[in-house]
Amino acid sequence: MTTADGRLKLLIISHACALAENQRLFAFAASRRNWDVTLVIPKVWMSEYDRPLGATLLDGFDARLIAIPVLNNGKVPLHFYRTRPAKLIKSIAPDIIYSHNEPYAFSTIQWCLGNRQSVNVPFGFFSCQNIVKRYPVPFRQAERWVYRNSQFAFPITQTVDTVHRNKGFSGDSTILPLGFDASLFPVRRRDAHETDEFRFAYLGRVVEEKGLLTLVKALAIISDGHWCLEIFGSGPFETVIKRKAHELGIGDRMNWRGFVPQKEISTRLAQVDAVVLPSETRGNWKEQFGRVLIESLASGVPVVGSDSGEIPIILRESGGGLIFSEGSVESCSVALQMMMTDHEGRKRMAEDGERFVREKYDLSNLADRFARKIERIAGVSNARGQRVVKAEGAHE
Repeated sequence: MTTADGRLKLLIISHACALAENQRLFAFAASRRNWDVTLVIPKVWMSEYDRPLGATLLDGFDARLIAIPVLNNGKVPLHFYRTRPAKLIKSIAPDIIYSHNEPYAFSTIQWCLGNRQSVNVPFGFFSCQNIVKRYPVPFRQAERWVYRNSQFAFPITQTVDTVHRNKGFSGDSTILPLGFDASLFPVRRRDAHETDEFRFAYLGRVVEEKGLLTLVKALAIISDGHWCLEIFGSGPFETVIKRKAHELGIGDRMNWRGFVPQKEISTRLAQVDAVVLPSETRGNWKEQFGRVLIESLASGVPVVGSDSGEIPIILRESGGGLIFSEGSVESCSVALQMMMTDHEGRKRMAEDGERFVREKYDLSNLADRFARKIERIAGVSNARGQRVVKAEGAHE
């Protein structure tokens, strides 16, 4: 189990970590605790923008990388690894295993089963599922089986944790929201009065549920104002949005910038006055978190967001923006107009939001939360040589 020098051995399975930037939380945690980490990721992963991601370690992350081909590549809940997990787990002999995926996902089921068939150490999962969904057979039974055989979970919000409690999970939960590396997001506030044009921005996939059609219609109402919309992203709904914008006579005020690599986001945010998140709830989806919301506020950029999912919760707690009724063109246009014209209010929102997220969502702090829980569940000895006792069914 533990290494000869007493280091905790942690096995992480994560398709998300095919993007090296997503390894930061684990890298922070491991470096501070001197863990022995093995990271299993797909040999090649097709991202949501249909861009192949190769298997690389984040610079400075002292971990063993194992890259394995996957079937159903690019499909988050349906992909699984072309390997025999039980055999690999036995050879690694970890103290604890963490599947960085949903409990109903094939990969989580695969590695949970492999653990049961081999070393049978504490096993846990990640989740951002904020709607109670009843999956068809065999997913429903498999999810319940993972619940029974998992000792811990890292839901990203309280809402997500409640979903799993309602579905039968009784293990140890620690809320672990998505965060940002503060060193990559220096505050560079841009005064809207530096130019005559107010720059709104949208960052994310261009899909129907992100509410861009409502945003375009709302912007058309204030077409006499001096504004432009920067769109950083792409997706299948792009043609529909462009067509509607041209019909409304504002197509030439929308700048399509395409996909933006993670490392360039802070630079792009430094160039805009406000970010808009117009997400709209669907029967099987509502905004789970909106990482760009945190990144925007961390950059000193206020946000105009709909009241879908977690957006209004974060904006109310942080004071970093304005909230409008999802799907309401009129409500959205009022919020956009207010953001443009209230210079002092915008400055206050930027300052409050930036201060709040740097205290609550800095990856450095979240890594400590992750590390404490991993060590507690694994039963790692503390500084006095006493055994850390795990609390069954505990919640943080």
